[in-house]
Amino acid sequence: MSSPIPHNWQVPKIFRDRMGSHGGRQRCMAAEGHILVVLHDPPDPNKRIHREARIFWREPSGAWHASAGGPPTIVPLRSHVEAYAEAAARYEQLAQKASTADEWYALIYAAGPLARTTKNLAAALQEARDAAKDDRELITVRDAASDVARAFELLHAHALEGLEYIQAKHAQYQVRNAEHMLASAHRLNLIAALFLPMTAIAGIFGMNFHSGLEVLGTSVFWAVVAATLLLGLIVRASLPRPPAPEPVTAGVPAAAKTKKL
Repeated sequence: MSSPIPHNWQVPKIFRDRMGSHGGRQRCMAAEGHILVVLHDPPDPNKRIHREARIFWREPSGAWHASAGGPPTIVPLRSHVEAYAEAAARYEQLAQKASTADEWYALIYAAGPLARTTKNLAAALQEARDAAKDDRELITVRDAASDVARAFELLHAHALEGLEYIQAKHAQYQVRNAEHMLASAHRLNLIAALFLPMTAIAGIFGMNFHSGLEVLGTSVFWAVVAATLLLGLIVRASLPRPPAPEPVTAGVPAAAKTKKL
């Protein structure tokens, strides 16, 4: 079984024994003055399962080595953290331009794994810092990782708030639209109730039967119209009225204000 630790690294045997065929989770191992830090590249939103491990080894002398190559200094580790900082800056620019639910959800989808990864990144570097208390450069890298973890945490929370705001605005629009439709339907019902008796009488008189009223003159016609309008007003007045809205003072319902303390 091949180990992700480069074969030419003269690390303590316990490091290779504790390492499987893959890098595994982000963590720090210390033994005999050596420090081995296992980190991950920034996750790809389209490849959530895949995690590319980056391994950094610090010798007791203070020399750093990276599995990806580079100078025997802490520069590769610092560059690894800076890659996360650059990703945070890109996503923050997207957050400033986001205005739709799809855009906010895309930020949540991408920022969630990054927030978890950077949190574990900062924890692993904190363990390395505790194991190498005399390495001042490691403090700077640890602090940068903590800043990046905080940035992605805030970005993820901001994206969640943005999506919730879009949902609240949509719900508010739906409520206003429902109130408008309800008011329109109520007005139509009032009109229908007003003219319902007249419509019924007109339908009866419109039948081709001799009722004897056709010879009584126009006065009878207007009397019937007045009677049907009066009946329509009576029907309209009998309709149930909507309940009046409860008064609200400073966010406290009126019913709650009437209770004795």
